[in-house]
Amino acid sequence: MARRDDLWSWPMPPVFRPLLVVSALLALAGPTAADSLSDRRASKDSATVADIEVACGKLDKENCAIVAPEINAKTVPVGVRLKPLESKGSVESLNGLCDGDIQIAIVQADVLARRAAKPDCAGKVVGLGSPLYPYQGFMVVREETREDKFGDMIGALKPGAVLRVAAGGAGSGGEATLRAVLANAPEWKQLIDIQPDSSATALNKLRDREIDAFFVMDGPKSPLLQEVRETLDPKTKKRVFKFVDLRPSERLLAVTFNGRPLYATATLESGWFSAIKSISTPAVIAIRDDYYRAQLGLAAKIRQAAEDALPAIAAKAGARPNWRDDFERR
Repeated sequence: MARRDDLWSWPMPPVFRPLLVVSALLALAGPTAADSLSDRRASKDSATVADIEVACGKLDKENCAIVAPEINAKTVPVGVRLKPLESKGSVESLNGLCDGDIQIAIVQADVLARRAAKPDCAGKVVGLGSPLYPYQGFMVVREETREDKFGDMIGALKPGAVLRVAAGGAGSGGEATLRAVLANAPEWKQLIDIQPDSSATALNKLRDREIDAFFVMDGPKSPLLQEVRETLDPKTKKRVFKFVDLRPSERLLAVTFNGRPLYATATLESGWFSAIKSISTPAVIAIRDDYYRAQLGLAAKIRQAAEDALPAIAAKAGARPNWRDDFERR
């Protein structure tokens, strides 16, 4: 009988040799499958986080680049993560909500109010939580424009002339807000020709005099507005663009939604003797009502996270400390 320590010296049948090689490789790979308990727990945690798509406009704008990450910093530890989904703007985002293509969006409050009031969306979408930060309306014109107010630009038109104004294109919140302004100023409506250009082409067309103005709803620190402020003429080294005053009418300031003012007046730039002011409306979270009712716990986590993140969101968006006073419940 062979001794026990001689067993390993017996010749191995060829058919078993590949099996031994595979077994050895598996044995080597085994310890690296989980480097540590921390890695295993992190992997487990990531697998239990629910990803929820949120329509939020352009990925480099505040809704996608600031609001969603700040909320995620609070919700991921409790199992919820907002996944930014790019859209053309608040109008397209809300159309997606009303049609059931998405469940949650970050949008302009004024666009939410108007879209939710239409028959095909009535009762389908609601606001979730408090206002997040202020959208502000920026009417951009060429620097040499003599007028400092949009109304004065309209008043200076020659008979038969119109102002060509780009406002972000179909699907954007900017165009929706501009149309709301014009609806409350019928004397202006027939004198404005809204162009389909988005921010990708509007500034170049404005510089080349193909349009007369560009209106955009944005946060105070958006990259687009920095471009407007910093674009200089290569010859004169002076600013190419400026903002003109477009403060809301008293009629617009009286409009409310869910008990809160829908519009406010924002100061865009201040000088020694005057200030450029414009229309403002808050960014809000919108959610499908049926999804809210079916996912009360998830919705509560998002709402609480947004409330906790409000100071950070406002600071990063460039809002003044007391901006929310403009939109407190009446």
